[in-house]
Amino acid sequence: MGDITIRSIRIEKKNMTFDLQLTEEKIKRHQVTAMHLTCALAFIAAGAIIVIYNYTIPYWGLAELIAGVLILGVTIIKNSWVTGKNSVLYRIGELAIAATMAVYSVTQHWTFPIFIFSVLTLAVAFAMFWERASSGDAQIMHIDDTGIRLPVTSRKRFIDWVETDSVILRYGTLSIECTDNRLFQWNVKGIAFKPEELEQFSKSKIEEHKARRVVEEW
Repeated sequence: MGDITIRSIRIEKKNMTFDLQLTEEKIKRHQVTAMHLTCALAFIAAGAIIVIYNYTIPYWGLAELIAGVLILGVTIIKNSWVTGKNSVLYRIGELAIAATMAVYSVTQHWTFPIFIFSVLTLAVAFAMFWERASSGDAQIMHIDDTGIRLPVTSRKRFIDWVETDSVILRYGTLSIECTDNRLFQWNVKGIAFKPEELEQFSKSKIEEHKARRVVEEW
C-alpha cells in the first residue's frame, strides 16, 4: 500500500477538522494467513479421510490432500506469495476446492462435510471479496467538533468529547485517553499540521464538554 499524503486540516466556518492517515493496513497479514491455513488444514483432513475410507473416489481425496499440503507449505515457507498481490489466485483455487467438496457432499448426503465445506466456501468467498475491496485503502481517523471517529477496524467507531480525557500526538503516535481509563493508540503519517494544533483543539473541546460530563454522570 503506497503512501498517501492527505491534506490533514481544513477550516470551514471556524470549525476545525483533522483527518489523520494511519500506518496500519486495513487487511492485516496474519488475517490473510489464518484463512489460508484454515483451508489447508481442512483440505488435508478431508483428503486423508477420503483416501483411507472412501474406495470410490480415492484419487479425488489424494488430489485434495496434495492441494492442502501445498497450500500449507507455501503459507508457512513463502508467506509473501499468499499474502501479496497474487493472493487472489490462491483464493480462487481454495474456493473451487471447497465449493466442489460442498457440492459432492450434498450428492452423497454427508451431513457434517456439507456443513464444513459450505461454511468454508462462504468464508473464502467473503475473504476474497473483502481483500480485493480493501486493497490499497488507507485507514483514516476523523476528528472534528462532534468527536473522534475511529477507523473501520476498531471495535469502537466513535468517541464523544464528553468521554475523552486527553488527545496527544507525539513522534507519529496518536494517543487518546478516555474518562473510563481506556487508552487508544495509533501510528499516523502524512499529517500536514502541527501536533500542537490538534492537541489545543482537542483540549478546548474536552473543556467545553466537561459540564455535560458532570450532568450525565449525575
